Amino acid sequence: MMKQKLTHWVRKEHKDLILKGGGKFMHRDRRLREKFEIKPEGFWLSVDNSWEDWIKGNWEDWMKGRVCVEAELVDDINLFVIKTKKQFLDKYYELTGKIPKGFLMNWHEFHEKMKEKYDGMMLLAEPFYKHRMDMGFMYFYGWDCESICVWNKKKIKFKEIRK
Repeated sequence: MMKQKLTHWVRKEHKDLILKGGGKFMHRDRRLREKFEIKPEGFWLSVDNSWEDWIKGNWEDWMKGRVCVEAELVDDINLFVIKTKKQFLDKYYELTGKIPKGFLMNWHEFHEKMKEKYDGMMLLAEPFYKHRMDMGFMYFYGWDCESICVWNKKKIKFKEIRK
């Protein structure tokens, strides 16, 4: 079980559905997603207020119309935790059989293969901040901060934040 505080932001009108175990993550246009995808699709979780801290200085309007719910991962979640850039690139090669080549990497194929083996993925703060601005490798930059993306809905539970 993770010790960090995990949160997820949802539109106000979807909060009750999410808390009851319903709902789904929003899919972007499939044609665009397959061609330009750089982030996996799933339920995005903030780790110890990482998203909230990032949003305050970068995109405060994003929070309008949204509410925060607490998230909990089930004990048997199979989460791929990105600890280093090399480990991540090795996983890309292992799953796609392709040598990582900067912007030419096929993220959609990689994410589909990840979904076959894992319930989600976590990018730790250290590799994110160390490599987010690497030219020719912008994958970590797109995550904005340390966070978790869970695509297997059965491995996550949401509950209302008590004030």
